[in-house]
Order: sequence, then structure tokens, then C-alpha cells
Amino acid sequence: MRKLNWFAAILLLFSSCSRHDEVIALSKGFFYSLADTLYANPRDYYPLYDSLKVTAKSDMVEIDESNIQDKGDTIIVKCLNSYTSIDGTFKQQDILLFFKTDNNKQFYICDSQGLIDLDKNIKKYGLATGALSNLPLNDTELSKRCKELGKMLLSEYLSTHLMLLEKVKIQKWSWDTSYYSGDANGEARVVNNLDFAVDGIKYKVTYYDNQGNFMANDDGRISKTLYPGEKYNFTFWSSNAKYPSRARLELVFPEKLIEEIIFNKEYTGNEYYEHIKSITD
Repeated sequence: MRKLNWFAAILLLFSSCSRHDEVIALSKGFFYSLADTLYANPRDYYPLYDSLKVTAKSDMVEIDESNIQDKGDTIIVKCLNSYTSIDGTFKQQDILLFFKTDNNKQFYICDSQGLIDLDKNIKKYGLATGALSNLPLNDTELSKRCKELGKMLLSEYLSTHLMLLEKVKIQKWSWDTSYYSGDANGEARVVNNLDFAVDGIKYKVTYYDNQGNFMANDDGRISKTLYPGEKYNFTFWSSNAKYPSRARLELVFPEKLIEEIIFNKEYTGNEYYEHIKSITD
């Protein structure tokens, strides 16, 4: 009986070594395909690759065979991926590849960790709303959360923009044209009805002729931080439309301003899970 156990252990050892050699070769093949798609397509190794929107690159990969783990029906391979980014920066990343076998007993990558490079705003918003933490997530789960975070952030962006349109207003304005040059000039008063200060507001003036046809646009920046309830007068001068008959003035809220408002908000850290609950109930 003891001899049989030793024999079984030896068979298991050789079987394990053979499996490890196979996943090492597949891991290297996967990273070679990231470096050169003429060699192979990454999805040949990783069927979910395209759906994860991975943009990983690779110049060289190192695999420490002692870091290979067997967990149930999954083999985990730790890889050190080295590459030079578009801006010329040399980077190294630890990547985990998770292998399983399909119905034909062929190994394939079923999941990964570290291949997805998070957008900085998605990462910041994910940390604030509880979707992300310091604990690493596998790429399939991370991709899923990023998609929902993108929807949440877009909704937040639109509602913040609408709030600015409703609360930061032009109270009154007037304009005229120079008798000699035909240049347009005017003045306006803007008021901030929000309960916090805003900075970086821009304006756009659109000019039309006496037939109502578009002539030109002009824009500028209100160089003043507007505090809650504050009113501020500003002037404008335009030389790119000669003797216009009509004009329209509107406020423009840059993306940077909207992002600052979103990321300066106080979050409970439960927003992501409340969002998931709202779409699954």
C-alpha cells in the first residue's frame, strides 16, 4: 500500500511538472502576442481578452516557476511583464494569469490580474464610491466594475453640468458695435447661486447678420472665483465679426470645472453598491 502511494505521488509530480511546463509556454506565447500580433492574437490564449478592453503591451516577460500555484482546477502563473510605453517610459508590472482546461482538456487563460490600466478618473471615482479598494481585483471583475463606474461617472457629469446651468446665470447683459471699426463689445453680470465657489467659467458670444445668418463666435474666460451668492460684472470685445445685427451670450462650464466639483464632493463609500442594488432589484 505504501509503495502504491509513493507511485501515485511520483505520477502526480510528473503530471504537475508537465502541466506547469505547458502553462509556462502558453504564458510566454500570450505575452509574445502582445508584442507582435503577427505572431498570434492575444484572444487565441485568452478568449475574454477583447471584451476586457485590455491595452497591455509587452517587450519581455519573466516567469518564476516557483511562483506557479495549483488551486483546485486552476493554475496561477505569476509573470513580470516589461515594456516601454508610448511616451518612452520603461515599466514593469506583475501579472497573474489564471489557467483552466476546456472541454478538450486544452489550457486557456480564464482570468488575469494586472492587465487592465485604469483611467485616472475612473480609479479616483471608484475609490471614492467604494467600487475599488487597495485589494487587487481580477481583471474580469475589474472590467465589470469599470463599465458600471463609467455609467455612474457619466450620470454624475451630466447632473453636475445641469446643476451649473441652473444655478450659475447671466443676470443681464448688453452689447453694441463700434461706429468706426464695426467690432462688437459688451458687458454682462453673472451670479453664482450655488452653495460653493466655482472657478474657471468661460463664456461664448455668437454673432449673426441682419438675416439671422451665423457670422462668428468669440469666447473668453471669467477671471474671477465666484463665491456663493456673488455677482460679478465682466466685459467682452470681439473683432472677428464686423457690424453684426444680433448676438447671443452663453456661459460655458469646462470639463475641468465639472470634474473638480465631482471629485470634491463628499462620498459615503457605498454609492457603487447602492447603484448595483438599484439595477438588480
